[in-house]
Amino acid sequence: MVELDQFKYTLSTYVPMLKELGASLNLDAKKERIAELSRYMEAPDFLIGNMISMVPFYPYSCSPKDQLLAQQLMHDRFFFSDVQCRGHYPAYALKMFERNGFNINITDEDKKALSEGTVDYIGFSYYMSNTVNSQSIRDVSTTTDGSSKHSVKNPYIKETDWGWAIDPEGLRYVLNQFYERYELPMFIVENGFGAIDKKEEDGSCHDSYRIDYLRAHIEQMKKAVEEDGVNLIGYTPWGCIDCISFTTGEMKKRYGFIYVDRDNEGNGTLERSKKDSYEWYKKVIASNGEVL
Repeated sequence: MVELDQFKYTLSTYVPMLKELGASLNLDAKKERIAELSRYMEAPDFLIGNMISMVPFYPYSCSPKDQLLAQQLMHDRFFFSDVQCRGHYPAYALKMFERNGFNINITDEDKKALSEGTVDYIGFSYYMSNTVNSQSIRDVSTTTDGSSKHSVKNPYIKETDWGWAIDPEGLRYVLNQFYERYELPMFIVENGFGAIDKKEEDGSCHDSYRIDYLRAHIEQMKKAVEEDGVNLIGYTPWGCIDCISFTTGEMKKRYGFIYVDRDNEGNGTLERSKKDSYEWYKKVIASNGEVL
């Protein structure tokens, strides 16, 4: 058997090194203890949630191999929430540790902390979906869209300039996946559209594409609540103001309702101005999503 810190393993595109996995195992236990302690605080309505980056995998076809591949890859997506919501490590993770000879010392104290300190709600981000084909293999070492080496373009949906799938129905799909799996309240903490915005001479910025993206996702979110019965306690888009994109390190990939005068080379005055989406989302907030 090898020690965890001495071995490297690719769990997914989001956890490229086993050391990160080892750190996450310890972090899970710490989070569970924090959640457990919070219940003793004088705050009866105080809730502890997690944060999951959710990019669901669709099978490319009805081929059993594609179906099984998508199911197996979803283990990577559910790994952390399975631990944090159910209070123990899932069977597929334990088998993965066993196959690779990982010696992970999980004590009885750890197991007790995990069991007693599960989260009260699921916080997650959603930007896109991903589609996988068991017959396709590609290099994903530099991708930023949550791809698998089996990922292919979905012929039924459009993409952003950065190749991210625009899939509003995927948000409804994810909400149902989470709720059917855990039956916990959910909070969408990130959802947004990265695009190259153009500031006009009069200072305006006509980002109708961002409005269309957010409107479509909010509509699907409402369907998940009103038709499917999921328990959704909140929604916050990413983000209110332009900033450097975390995934690509670019300023030109903008998400905000507020335009910031800055380019990729660091030039600009940092002057701020409202985009069309600013006034639109202001009405969305005021109407609690009734005016879209």
